[in-house]
Amino acid sequence: MSGEFEGNVQIIKKDNIEIRVLRDKCISVATCVVYGPKTFDLDEKNIAIIKEGDWDTFEKIVSAAEACPVYAIEVYKDGEKVYPRS
Repeated sequence: MSGEFEGNVQIIKKDNIEIRVLRDKCISVATCVVYGPKTFDLDEKNIAIIKEGDWDTFEKIVSAAEACPVYAIEVYKDGEKVYPRS
């Protein structure tokens, strides 16, 4: 796995986008992988992780986060939280 970790939260920043995976919340449904296959994967414990390399478009990343039934993915752009809206 790559990126920074704060507790059990994986955080990766690339350009003006930041993604956080709240690994304690993940229930392995893998909708994030379906909607954002270049950005998300499951690790050996079937918990979501953020991949290195080229990511999907910003719109696909947000769609992947929205598809997560337990809100385990947070997306930020230019320092502002885009999803989920509080």
